[in-house]
Amino acid sequence: MPLTTSFYRGTTFRVYPYFAGVDIRQPTVFGPGMIAVLAAGVNPATVQKRSEFIDYEIDQPFAQQWHVNVERDLGGNFVAEVGYIGSRGHHLPFYGDPNTTPSEYGSDGVKRLVPGAALRYPSWGRVRTRTNVARSNYQGMTASLNKRYSDGWQFQASYTLGDSKDTWSGGLIGGSDFDNGAGSATDWFDPEYEYGPSSYDIRHNFVFNAVYQLPLGRNSTGLAGALLKGWNIGGVFQASTGLPTTPYLSYDQVGDRQSDTGTQKPNLNGAVSYPGTALQWFDPSGYSVPAAGVFGNAPRNSIRGPGVKVADVSLFKNFAIGKTVAQFRLEAFNVFNWVNLGLPNNTIFHAGGVRNPTAGEINNTSTAARQIQLGVKFNF
Repeated sequence: MPLTTSFYRGTTFRVYPYFAGVDIRQPTVFGPGMIAVLAAGVNPATVQKRSEFIDYEIDQPFAQQWHVNVERDLGGNFVAEVGYIGSRGHHLPFYGDPNTTPSEYGSDGVKRLVPGAALRYPSWGRVRTRTNVARSNYQGMTASLNKRYSDGWQFQASYTLGDSKDTWSGGLIGGSDFDNGAGSATDWFDPEYEYGPSSYDIRHNFVFNAVYQLPLGRNSTGLAGALLKGWNIGGVFQASTGLPTTPYLSYDQVGDRQSDTGTQKPNLNGAVSYPGTALQWFDPSGYSVPAAGVFGNAPRNSIRGPGVKVADVSLFKNFAIGKTVAQFRLEAFNVFNWVNLGLPNNTIFHAGGVRNPTAGEINNTSTAARQIQLGVKFNF
């Protein structure tokens, strides 16, 4: 698992003059050359200092994987398989801002700011830093039933029960790698506070696909046989449970003075309730504002979004034209035009503890509406 270019891209590409995002609040800490550069485009007396770093001493990420499968021939061209797969990831990318007020856990297990502590680097603003201290683990069960092609038809059905957890998902920043990812960690010095379902965790996933040769014109010859024989109908059906997302506050309720806002979590009182409608996918009244100086107990990725179901159907036939084979295809994607809702609004509170009136609402879809296309391809 080598570090990908995305791990470095956001930092190494942000170099003057290609990126003018490093600003200064107290320019005297820099030499006259830097001051002159910034003075040409900004007022160094009023703007905030900002920087991007990569941890100097980083370990190479690696993963451990193990699996076992049992396969059984049931006869009649049917094959069944059951398996288990597990994995652990080590030294995975982690992203956040170290310039925060120090925090600690009390005897009650609650995370809060250290009394009397100040911002670690008060002369600086945002100090986003990439390192690789995250970890992940996955446990999954797979089951499948296959019917090999015979008597003009075949099918495959597979089911996966998975459970993926980590302290960070993605190689760049969560908000760029996944629609449901966080832009920055709540506390760069506490990766375990982020431990929860992975941003790509799908608990249940079922896929069924089949191909059937239509019994048309089996006894036909000539032009009728050429037109009627060899038509096949195929389909794919997929159903899965939803992706997770994290409840957030849009402001600095804790008071850790981190430049990145929208990274703190509220308190969760009991279990998440799901009315399950587009107007209110989850019930935001189950959340409350933590006290000042106290971090919320709502876990990362603790809200489950809507599931997805899609059915695609195709009708196709091969025509031999000399040594060339032409295939005609009529395909319908999301043939039943099922509406699959996207992720809900996960901002629970705005500044001052004011409830977000649109928390829990969904105003987008995760899949396209029905699409139908005709196509011809030639193999020669």
